[in-house]
Amino acid sequence: MRKLFWAFGLLLLLAACGQREEAVEGNLILTNYAPEAISNITVEYGGETLSSEAAISDTQLCSFTLPEEDGLTYTVSFETAEGETVRESFTDSFAEETVVYLRTDRAEGLWHLEYDQTS
Repeated sequence: MRKLFWAFGLLLLLAACGQREEAVEGNLILTNYAPEAISNITVEYGGETLSSEAAISDTQLCSFTLPEEDGLTYTVSFETAEGETVRESFTDSFAEETVVYLRTDRAEGLWHLEYDQTS
C-alpha cells in the first residue's frame, strides 16, 4: 500500500494539468486551444507512461517531465468528449532545460495535435 501511495504521488509530480497563474514546471507542455475539453492525456516513451485524467479546455494546459535525453521519441494521446482517441508521435531533444510546446485544437470537426509556436 505504501508503494502505491508513493507511485501515485510521483505521478502527480510528473504530470500537472489545469490553468495556473504561477510558472509551469515540466519540459513538455500541451495546450488545448479548443473550447471542447480533452482528458486522459498520456505520454508514452521508452516503455514508460505518464498520464493525467484531468480535463483541460480553452487554453488550459498540461505539463509533463520527460527525461533529459537527445532524440527521445514519445507519443502523446488524449480522449475527446465524443470518445475519440487522438494520438501523435514526436521525436525531440529534452537536454539541458529544453522545453517542448505542443498544441491541440479542433478545426472543421477534426482534432489536430502538433507543435505550438512560442513567442
